[in-house]
Amino acid sequence: MPMIAAFAEHVRERYKPDQPESFWACTPLFRRLADPTFAGQMINHTLHALNCDPHHSGDWSARQIVLVREPAWTLSLQLIDRPRRYIHSSPSHLLITALSGLPLSGELYDLPPGYDNAVFDPSLKLVPAGPFKLAAGEILAIDADCHAADFRVERPMMLLKLATAPVQTLEWLFSKSTLHPWQANDADAAMTNLRVGAYVLGRLAHQSSLEPIKTLTAHANQNVRWAAIQSLGRLSRAEAQKVLRAALDDPHPTVRHAAKQVIDEAERPVRKS
Repeated sequence: MPMIAAFAEHVRERYKPDQPESFWACTPLFRRLADPTFAGQMINHTLHALNCDPHHSGDWSARQIVLVREPAWTLSLQLIDRPRRYIHSSPSHLLITALSGLPLSGELYDLPPGYDNAVFDPSLKLVPAGPFKLAAGEILAIDADCHAADFRVERPMMLLKLATAPVQTLEWLFSKSTLHPWQANDADAAMTNLRVGAYVLGRLAHQSSLEPIKTLTAHANQNVRWAAIQSLGRLSRAEAQKVLRAALDDPHPTVRHAAKQVIDEAERPVRKS
């Protein structure tokens, strides 16, 4: 659609991925799309494309239609019809507006003092920043480095969402009752795939996998590195020991701590019964 094409062109001009703060300059452009009729137009457009071509491959899931997917950002329609079990941090900067004609409300939180996204710390705690309620056409901006939001969902709503590619490594999930973090997931699904791949190769324990796994021990993502280090021990004890020793100087504290634990366990004398 011409409107979407023009929007995408303007976002490309304004948002520079190497300057994350430039994303907020897209807010006036995004506001122009905050029309209650927009969702219906886009869904009808997608259904028309599918009707004209049964083999049309749309970019959608059960609750989301991606209208524009760029390496640095996405514009999508998202259906929310139930509350989330946890409060999710956002690994991406977000602009969100409701297209249902209903107000969008919920609770806003500040990320904990001392928060380091890449180092999961269960002792931290979200800081309540108060409720929000957006009228039709109003926009919620979520900074991945500062805020998390929990939406109230009393009836199904359609949201329009402009999101950067992940600027954080992890998505943290916080308990609604305690506000402490419960777990963290990879922000990028490709990192999950690499971790699972390293695990599977380790379980297969075929020597042809030795070099690929050694390569992953130097990956930029700390979770991928650690998964590869753990799997390496199934293929070569000698190589695993070398990599574990090197991991004691890993730039990420979690990897350093885990490597030390494994080495200490291996060097602990076996008690004789």
